[in-house]
Formats: sequence, structure tokens, C-alpha cells
Amino acid sequence: MSPIQPFASRLFGLPPFVILDLHSASRHELLAEIERLQGLIASVPLASPLPDGESQHDQMREIAEMRAEAASYLRAARRLAREGHDAPEPRSALSGGAEREPAEVGDLASRLRRSEAARLMSEERLALAFEASGSLGWWDWDLAADRVYAGPYFAGMFGVDAEEAEAGVPIQLFVEGIHPEDRPRVSEAIATAVSKGSDFSEDYRLLSKSSGNVTWVHARGRAFNDATGRPLRFPGVAIDTTAYREGEARKAALVDLGERLRELHDVGEIAFAAAEAMASQLRASRAGFGVVDPVQETVMMQPDWRLPGTASIAGLHHFRDYGSFIDDLKRGETVIIEDVSADPRTALHRASLETIGIRVLLNVPIIEHGRFSAVIFVHYDQPHQFSEADLRFVRAVGDRAHAEIGRSRAEERERMLNHELSHRLKNTLAMVQAIASQTLRNAPDMLTARETLGNRLAALSRAHDLLLGRSQDTADIRTVVGDTLALHDDGQNRIRLDGPAIEIGSDAALSLALILHELATNAVKYGALSVPEGEVDLSWSTGVLDGAPVFRLVWRERGGPPVLAPSRRGFGSRLIERGLPGSVGGSVEHSFEPTGLLCRIEAPLAAIRSPQA
Repeated sequence: MSPIQPFASRLFGLPPFVILDLHSASRHELLAEIERLQGLIASVPLASPLPDGESQHDQMREIAEMRAEAASYLRAARRLAREGHDAPEPRSALSGGAEREPAEVGDLASRLRRSEAARLMSEERLALAFEASGSLGWWDWDLAADRVYAGPYFAGMFGVDAEEAEAGVPIQLFVEGIHPEDRPRVSEAIATAVSKGSDFSEDYRLLSKSSGNVTWVHARGRAFNDATGRPLRFPGVAIDTTAYREGEARKAALVDLGERLRELHDVGEIAFAAAEAMASQLRASRAGFGVVDPVQETVMMQPDWRLPGTASIAGLHHFRDYGSFIDDLKRGETVIIEDVSADPRTALHRASLETIGIRVLLNVPIIEHGRFSAVIFVHYDQPHQFSEADLRFVRAVGDRAHAEIGRSRAEERERMLNHELSHRLKNTLAMVQAIASQTLRNAPDMLTARETLGNRLAALSRAHDLLLGRSQDTADIRTVVGDTLALHDDGQNRIRLDGPAIEIGSDAALSLALILHELATNAVKYGALSVPEGEVDLSWSTGVLDGAPVFRLVWRERGGPPVLAPSRRGFGSRLIERGLPGSVGGSVEHSFEPTGLLCRIEAPLAAIRSPQA
């Protein structure tokens, strides 16, 4: 028996019959086996501390010594085998020329076996840690036999049966799980690592044959060759990087969305941009944003993003037409329905939902000041499960979209306010100029002019205060009339008002206030209010003239002194005749009745109600 047999049996812990088989083999096969053993020694990783308490440092030192001695022996054995001689005695080879006793060799073999046992324990613990991580998988490829041994997680990522992977399968089964677009690149990288005995590090996609889902992995390994360059082993690990990649992509998508939204002002454009960002990252069939009326339980869907062939649902919808999940949304709860036919909230409305391509839906409510004001939706026409990362992303997009819509609305209100202020200021200045010019021109003296001008500007100011004190661009006619005539009311109820509630626009309110101020001023000076028994009836109503709605106002004086038509028409008369008709259209008629002045005003109702004529 060759000296290699007992040495190999003791040193490597191999069964004797294996050594006998090696001895009976040809010297060429023996040489190949020596090379394999040398590669195996070089590739065995250092283990954790030995079971009997030896330190890691001592173990590493001893294993390193055994590796060096074994390598020295194998080099000598390889040389002698090539020359046709038997292998040398292990004790001389292992000592590098110095003698070692058989007991020493046995001790080395015992230590190596203990090291191997510790290594196996470490590998078991490592395998358990890999599987527990839920994202790490390991493989060990026997290159000579083309058998890949892998853990359950790694096998599952590639769609390979776990038991088959544990027993060992050809590498091609794993290669088939790689995405077709990435397969050539990864195969080339594997071949390069094997041919050079070098490191392997690649990022690539896996494509599930059953579900069609794509998984990103980062794989790292190393091919080990023997001294002649023949491939031996190719171990490595792979980590599922899908969640990380999706997270990074979604962070970038949120940044891009924020920059894009800052350039948009239209609510529809903002909603579409948000929907597009959601759909692209979540691979949905449709996504969008809707403005909600929680009282009517309706939603005005803004322009939505959708896949080709998927119908748009932009427009007004009633929540109850599609199920009862609005009750959850009103409470601020996110609604996830992964099967509209099975979920009790939508089962009765399955046909309505599936008709518009909804098999799975996600609704995220936006609550503003305790009120359900908007909703973000994501639809799928095929089965889909949402992850927590999906929900966080949808909420982040919804928050940004809602904030930008609020900004857009605030900017629009500001633009309208500036426009309205500019419009009113111009009108007011023109009116002040006309009032001042006509008052000064027709006044008999400066004292009268100052008093008259002051009263007219005060009436104009009160009308402005009335309008600016409201949040709308309209005012109730009774409020306008009451505030304007309050200056002339002596508390004896001599001015009686009668008419329905009508909201009138800003231009009509200002003109009406000035007209009523002129009528009341004249009544105090010359008409019914100049004597204690005089009275004024002011009434207004709506009607129809030539098929169009009209507004009518009547000022009627009685109980005052006899009235006569003035010999000339002053500014006050012209303001009465032209004020309201000039701003909103219509007509004014004066009639100097024996009982007192009668003034009739008629104008289109739509113009009276308009915020701006």
C-alpha cells in the first residue's frame, strides 16, 4: 500500500476504500486526484472556534500550518507521480524535510477533522441565517460534476425545487431563471470567472415563469481552480435587491414629481402627473386623483393615467355605485380590495367595477380639516398584492399632489383677488372722479360742495365696506339697501323695504348704493323725508320680460310736499338715470306724481347677479 493511503485517510478523514480506489487508479488519475485535494484544501474556509474551547487564533494558525504541510506533501507527490515513482512518506513531506512521528500526523489529522466538524457547524448556522434573512441565498457549484447545491431561498428565487437543489442540479436550471435580456451578460460573466478562477459579481433580474414577476438580485461568488487551472468549485451568495431598487427608484420618482409639480398650475395637470408617477412605479393599469364631495358622496375624477386599451374614468362618479367602501374612506382609512368579486364591500357591484377594468383597487383618502376632501386611486385589471412599501409610496404621492393642488388653488385665488382689486380700484377712482367733478361744478358754494361730496363718498365707502367684508363677490340686496339708507333713517320707520332675497354682484351693488343715496338725499332735502309725515316705500322683485328674467326696483314717495320736475338736470339726476343702466344695462324712469316722486329701475337679472358686469 502506498504511503499516501494512510496519510490521506488520516489527514483528510477519507474512508479507506476511497484510498484503495485511488491506489488502484492510473498514475494520471492519481495526479488528478492530488490536484483536486490540493484545491479542496485551499478552498476550505476557516471555521469558528473549536468545540473544546481552542481560540480562533490558535485554530487559524494550526490550520494554516496543516495547509502548508499538506500542500508541500502534495507538491512532492505530484512530482513523483509524474516521474513514475510512488508518493513520498507523509511524515518527511509534511515536515518539510524534518521527521514527524506518526502520533504527530495522527494529531494533525484529528485536529483537521475537528476543524472540519466546526466548519460544518458554521456552515449550518450560516445556512440557517441565510434562510432566516428572507433575502439571502447561497449556492455551491461543483464545476467538475456540474452540480449546483443551493439553499431553499436561493432555489426559490430561480424557480428550482428546493429538494432538487439540495441534492444538486445542473447549472442550466438556474440559468433558465435569469431574465432573457440579462441572461447572455450573466452567462458570459460566469464563464469568465470559471476560466480565470476569479471573482464573480453581477446585478441581474430573475423572471418568474409562473407569475411573471421580476426580481432583482446581486450575486457574488468566486471560482476556484486547481494548480493546472482546472475548475473545481464555484460557491457564492445572492441577495434579493428588489425592495432596495424599488425604494431608490421611488425616492427618485418623488423628487422628479416634486420638480414637475412646481411647474404646473392646473389641477387636472397636477393630478395626472401624480397618477402617472404612481402607475409607473406600481405597474398599475390605471391610477389617478379625485376631488370628493363627502355630502353628496361623489368624486370628480381628474384626468387619469392608464395603460393602452384601458378606459378612462375621468368625470363625476357616485361612490355608492361601486360599493360601500366610502364609509371607510370617510373615517380616513385606506381601502385595499384585492378581489372585487370576493370583498363584501364590492361583491354586489362586481359587474360595474369589472366593466371598467377593475379587479383590484386601492383608495387612499386625503383628510383636510377633518373632512374627506380627495382620494388617490390605483387600479389593476389582474390580481395584485400591495406591500407596505407600495402604500407608503402612494401616500407620499398623494400628500405631494394634494399640497400642490392647494398651492395652485391659493395662487388662483390670489390672481383673482388681484384682478378684482384692480378692477374695483379703477371703477372706484373713475366714480370718485365723476362724483367730485359734477358735485363741484354744480354746487352753489364750497360749503355745499364739501358737504354733498362728503356724503356721496361716504355712501360709496359704505358700499365698498359691505362688499369687502364678505368672502364672496356678491351681496344680499336687502343688506345693501339697508346699509345705504341707514344714514337717512330717523328711527321713525319712514322708509319701508319689501322684496325677496337676491344676491347681487359687486358692480350692481355699488351702482345701486349710489342711486339710493341720491334718491334718499333728494327726499330729505325736497321730498317726502323733508317733513315728519312723509314716507318712502322701496320694493324690488323679479319677473320675465320677452322671455328673459328681469330685476325691478320701485322707489315711491308719499306724504311730502308737492313735487315739480326740476328746471335742469344735475349730476344727481344723471347718476340715478345712468348709474345702474350704465353698469349692468336696463332702464330708469322718473315720474313726478302729485303724491311724490316715483322711480322705476329695470335691468337684466343675470347682469344684476353677476359678480362683475
